[in-house]
Amino acid sequence: MAEIFVGRQPIYTRDLHVYAYELMSPCIENSCDIAADQATSQVIINTFMEIGIDRLVGKKTAFITLTEHFLQSDYELPLPVERLIIKIPAYASITDEVIAGVKRLADSGFKLALDNYLQHPALQPLSSMASVIDINIENLAASDIRTHLKTLKKLHPVILADHVKTHEEYEVCRDAGIDYIQGYFLNRPRVISGESLDSNQTSIINLLSTLHNPEMDTTTIVDVISKDVALSYKILQLMNSAFFSRSTKIESVQHAIVMLGRKQLCTWASLLALSGMDNKPREQVRISMVRARSCELLAEKAGLNAADSFFTVGMFSSLNLLMDRSLQELIEPLPLTDKMMAALLKREGEMGAAINCTLAQEEGDWVNIQFAGLSPEKLSAINIEAINWAEDILNSI
Repeated sequence: MAEIFVGRQPIYTRDLHVYAYELMSPCIENSCDIAADQATSQVIINTFMEIGIDRLVGKKTAFITLTEHFLQSDYELPLPVERLIIKIPAYASITDEVIAGVKRLADSGFKLALDNYLQHPALQPLSSMASVIDINIENLAASDIRTHLKTLKKLHPVILADHVKTHEEYEVCRDAGIDYIQGYFLNRPRVISGESLDSNQTSIINLLSTLHNPEMDTTTIVDVISKDVALSYKILQLMNSAFFSRSTKIESVQHAIVMLGRKQLCTWASLLALSGMDNKPREQVRISMVRARSCELLAEKAGLNAADSFFTVGMFSSLNLLMDRSLQELIEPLPLTDKMMAALLKREGEMGAAINCTLAQEEGDWVNIQFAGLSPEKLSAINIEAINWAEDILNSI
């Protein structure tokens, strides 16, 4: 059986904490019969045997879609019921055999979710066994979303709105009482025009300008970081955490430079500064970290030079998510090279290709998950490593 990617899409609570992750593959999404059954098997094997569910979803719940064949089978699934919600695909034919199979799963203790319930009323016979009802809000007006949710909330206690692509759609769902939200609205910028940056954002842009200015000497860099008490504390906290596993305790920013070097210190300081953005969901900070590490790993695995530059463009590609401004407006004050600017604004060159590959992994865009001839297995491993790296960092600061 060929290796395939395991896609991972967050499912959020209404206040934008991550509740669960849906694990999926391209074949499952496209319901390609036998290939979908094979893909389901591979997702299960990768999740519980090869990669490990803890590496993929941490302590969160995993949503996994089972194809019609799996639903009709009468053998027991050797999977932990407390870690999973089984998703019933909208394309499944609701036969007596499928209904009986779904009942067996529910009786075994598995929680169930029905996919795309509004557009597929044939799923209704399964609704009494489902813990979660998934509705696809794509192409629905705000008034329609509110009307459907008002009706469904009377019938089903837990509703998940899927295909939420904009912050405006998220706000409609949140205000209508939706329980869980899924979609790429956090991965996309909400650009606000006509307003100046707030003081927190301004200080971060100024800090980034200083850190990435090649004309600034090391003494100035140390001085700038040291004046930011919160940032200095975060750097020392991270350097002394289990993430670095150093036998020598780091006691100052100057000491950190000795241990890390100026480039590394500037990179970490930038990352830590971005993690301190006011009123931003933790997931958006995680996105920034995953992008940075993924671009760096792509460069390393492809044998390219200046992997630290790849890290920087990956990190800065999410500035518009964190600051609600256009990327061009945010990076213009930064002393980045022409290649880095072209990568960020036009997706040009090897760094631009690395960003594109990382964004494709982020959104499960299977066709465009490619970079420098690296195999699907290597690209999948890079994605998993970047995800886990970001989680380790967030847990360390």
